[in-house]
Amino acid sequence: MHNVPMPADAFCSYCLRPRTDTGPLVASPLATICRQCAAGAVKLIDAAPRQADLSGPSTPWDSLTDDDLLSRLPDVAEAGEQVERHLRTWVDAARQRGLSWASIGEALGMTRQSAWERFTRPEPQEQSTLNVKPSKTSAPRQR
Repeated sequence: MHNVPMPADAFCSYCLRPRTDTGPLVASPLATICRQCAAGAVKLIDAAPRQADLSGPSTPWDSLTDDDLLSRLPDVAEAGEQVERHLRTWVDAARQRGLSWASIGEALGMTRQSAWERFTRPEPQEQSTLNVKPSKTSAPRQR
């Protein structure tokens, strides 16, 4: 098992509560889960299957009011940003091992050039902090 540092602002991928509310999170390359959601998942797995389970999972927004759904959108957007930061960490680890942009791009279903462009640019919040905007006339970075 590898220890990849988890961002301080990590959220549970299931309930979207921050780690400051949930306590420790268990992370995989694709998601994080809090103790409460993990316990709920174990109960669901251990329970006898219901007819509704056979037709696929229900969506969390089915039981929300319109206002509740809208109030959760920023949390969902933040979860997406967290996943992007996590992916960047994994790509950085691949590059530190000397893996090529071609192999990283292939693993992600994109070209070498697309992978290089996506992961060598500062994260959006870094760009706004630096007040840097990508420009087509900018000189390419060293590869």
